[in-house]
Amino acid sequence: MKEIDIRETVHEMMLRQMGGKVTVFLGKQCHVKFTVEGYEISYVYNINAKNKYFLQRVKPYPMAAGVYEDLKDVVKMIEIDLEQLKGVIKSGKFEKFLDLNKRILDTARNLEDLFFYYKVDEELFDDLLKRIEEIKEKIHQSAIPEKRVYFKKDPESLEVE
Repeated sequence: MKEIDIRETVHEMMLRQMGGKVTVFLGKQCHVKFTVEGYEISYVYNINAKNKYFLQRVKPYPMAAGVYEDLKDVVKMIEIDLEQLKGVIKSGKFEKFLDLNKRILDTARNLEDLFFYYKVDEELFDDLLKRIEEIKEKIHQSAIPEKRVYFKKDPESLEVE
């Protein structure tokens, strides 16, 4: 155990030398794993520097789920998320959803690499923003009340009519 502590201390020192403000606190960090219809669904949560619980879905794709005051809220959010994922799995469209999500995440990584490693023309910004807005508009237009399938919680990013 001491070997781990020494390695952590070395990493903290390196981060401080880089100009980072490192806060180390002992607290709860939890990994939760479920298997639903053969798919691994996993979450991690920990207590952040503001003494609140930060929850993130890790699999089948990473997604920040939010910051919560207490563990009851974390458990409730996981329960809702699992219900929603089960619904999508049962719809028969989960693989298509996962593929689309993977492509979006890969594209975000490609975008970062492009801007980190290459000089990018100003026109590309405008073109990419236009295309992203078109996709967002298509998503919003598809979120019509007649097609809604989950009602225990309202969507986080789509307006509810």
